[in-house]
Amino acid sequence: MAPHRLSSLVLLCFVCMPLLGVVAPAGAAPPPRPLCDACGDSFESTAEAHGVSVSVTHSNATLSVHGNGSATWVVHNHLAESESATRLRTNETLRTAIAQRAMWDTELVDANVSTSGVVTLRYREADFAAQSVGGAVRTGEFTEAYGYRNLDGLGADRLVVTAPDGMRVGWAIDGATVSDDGRRMTLTGLDNGSIVTFVPHDTSLGPLLSLVAAGSLLGPVMAVKALAYMTLPTAVFTLAIGAAAGGVGWLNWDLRQHRDSVGSVVAGIGTVATVLSLLSVAGVFRFGATAAALFGGGSALLCCGIALSRQQVRERVTYRTLLGGAAIGASIAIGATIAAASLFGANGSTLPLLASGVVLGPLFTLLPVGYAVGNGRRGLAIKTAAVGFVVSILLVLPVLPAPFGLGVLFVPIAAAYAVATAVAGMPIFLAGVSLGVPTAAH
Repeated sequence: MAPHRLSSLVLLCFVCMPLLGVVAPAGAAPPPRPLCDACGDSFESTAEAHGVSVSVTHSNATLSVHGNGSATWVVHNHLAESESATRLRTNETLRTAIAQRAMWDTELVDANVSTSGVVTLRYREADFAAQSVGGAVRTGEFTEAYGYRNLDGLGADRLVVTAPDGMRVGWAIDGATVSDDGRRMTLTGLDNGSIVTFVPHDTSLGPLLSLVAAGSLLGPVMAVKALAYMTLPTAVFTLAIGAAAGGVGWLNWDLRQHRDSVGSVVAGIGTVATVLSLLSVAGVFRFGATAAALFGGGSALLCCGIALSRQQVRERVTYRTLLGGAAIGASIAIGATIAAASLFGANGSTLPLLASGVVLGPLFTLLPVGYAVGNGRRGLAIKTAAVGFVVSILLVLPVLPAPFGLGVLFVPIAAAYAVATAVAGMPIFLAGVSLGVPTAAH
């Protein structure tokens, strides 16, 4: 055995850990577009593209949702008096061309300009919403995840959404005003969209129907996300761990002599990670929002290392105790990450939660995985790695971005993420192996 080779491998693996912060799913987004793209500034841009310069002083719109899922838009753009406004009023062909281009994915019904300079546009959108169980209707058009991928605000200064006949608003947008009879929802902005539902006006099961309606929209998307984020990364991760297990056997390292130093190594890695995260707060390093995950993971590793430094603990270690310890360690890491998000300037960001779930969860799993390898149970090790990886992804699946826009790029990104996670976890894996190798007394 060559101890310096093991030390070099551990150092190399630890250096790779910061790389995980940048291995995240991301893709090219379509151009930003407001919900009402025939309103306000967006209408001005469309008119400009047709050689007409107009100034919209105020814009409001009404969106009437129908029971069959279609919707009718009525947009009122108030124009500053100008020759261009007069030109639009007198030139029907030009007015129609601009109106047709102004609103995407809709059918133009009518367009006119009043003598007071108000452009009124009427559109029909066939698939704005969908029917659900119990007569409920739901729509994801107010969100980026289930509507337009790069939704950029409301577009209008004021939007009134009217429920279908005989129905009322079930789930509304945060910050919106709902009328006393529940028929109308008024928005003056759209910062954080959500699924909107409509339920029969006289039902007493409104919350339940809204939940089922939203679930019918979320379910298929969640299934696709689960398939994308789990299948390939899990396969690559388990293959990498299998290769590491084979490498340990082929190199025939005698890791028993490192058993007593396992706690110090794990605690040392945790200490370094924690210190680096704190230095990020001081501005010495720039880890961004991932510094919170680095702090959470470092704190949990430090706790695990302190526990493993005690001889009584090491002597009683089994696969099951390490499995439970890994679950506790991962929970501490995720909890500390979320709690420290505000300290690291990431309050309200999903990135710390994503990093803690998709990176820290699998890393802690490698402790019992390594133990199983050291104990000669390679099959159990592979199963543990796969299950631990899947569970970690499941915990953060709802906040993971949909991978649809990545196309074929998702394959190398997902594979790189899985390999980087396995490489970064090698010190923990080797620590587990050293704990699992039978001692002379056994």
